[in-house]
Amino acid sequence: MKKLIVTINEEKKEYPIIIGDGVIDAIDTLFDFGEYSKIAVITGDNVPKRWVSKLRESIPYELNLISVPGGERSKSIDTVIKIWNRFQEVGMDRKSLVINLGGGVICDMGGFAASTYLRGIDFLQVPTTVLAQVDASVGGKVGINFNNIKNYIGVFQQPIGVVIDVDTLSTLPRRVHDQGFAEIIKHGLIADRSYFMFLTSKKPHEFNTSELTQMLAKSNEIKSKIVEEDHREKGVRKLVNFGHTVGHAIESLSFESDKPLLHGEAVSVGMYVETKISEMLGLLEKEDADLIYEGLKKTGLPVSVTNLKIADIISKLKLDKKSVKGQINWTLLDGVGHGVIDQKVDDDIVEGALRFVVK
Repeated sequence: MKKLIVTINEEKKEYPIIIGDGVIDAIDTLFDFGEYSKIAVITGDNVPKRWVSKLRESIPYELNLISVPGGERSKSIDTVIKIWNRFQEVGMDRKSLVINLGGGVICDMGGFAASTYLRGIDFLQVPTTVLAQVDASVGGKVGINFNNIKNYIGVFQQPIGVVIDVDTLSTLPRRVHDQGFAEIIKHGLIADRSYFMFLTSKKPHEFNTSELTQMLAKSNEIKSKIVEEDHREKGVRKLVNFGHTVGHAIESLSFESDKPLLHGEAVSVGMYVETKISEMLGLLEKEDADLIYEGLKKTGLPVSVTNLKIADIISKLKLDKKSVKGQINWTLLDGVGHGVIDQKVDDDIVEGALRFVVK
């Protein structure tokens, strides 16, 4: 079992990230659940019931289950209203706790529901996908989609802790498992070249449990250090947006198609586009751009999309929530393992880079 402590100095708050095999079985020894008046567990209908059962077996208090539809399309204000209504029905008050058990949608949406109910109650993240274990559950950004724009409504609110049980990955469909690696690879690209090289040495499902545990710990260390320095994303935290400016636009457009992309798949394409932008601006050497392309290909993650138009992607980019006065502040690379923030990019460069991936 590995334990990291995230310290948010600005809020004088710290919380643990606990990583290991079978951690859910020991969860009652990690937190004082007895101090809460009510406990609700938000989970998706696509999350295996065995993990809910393990929580029930491990926590000796009544757990009020709130099951919501899985998938990005349910990550909406309508679903949050249903969650709030359920909170009221079971008598949740300001001394209550919400446990979010599931993937990125559940961690984002459940955290948002808890953070806005009665002006905010405690929540604990128990992510069950690779993506959620290195991204959605860590860092205190919680929210929902709005008008087909990813994570457009949300708040910054830290959990009381994050419990990462590597065993939960054993029940994931391969596509869901593998797409989560896009976020892990991103950490290598913005912070550690050797880590990137290791991550792209084979396909995601070929890593064993020990390697997965080490990778989850490494990625959470990278992200935690960034969050500690800038938890409200005014500066260095923008690094973790690499691949997401284009990735979110592509993902949002795919929601409207009959072949929606998973988040990590869209981010993988976004990382390659933003790699090409970095190269075209002269920030990144061509051999490094080629190395990134080959690395992503080796993992089996997508580096192109079909049935989307460049003009539609650019239009969606103009709605990016990170824009200031209509200008996107891009996160790019000036080396494999080193990101740079607040880069200005002309539309013709973006269009040129998109031509490498839109087939």
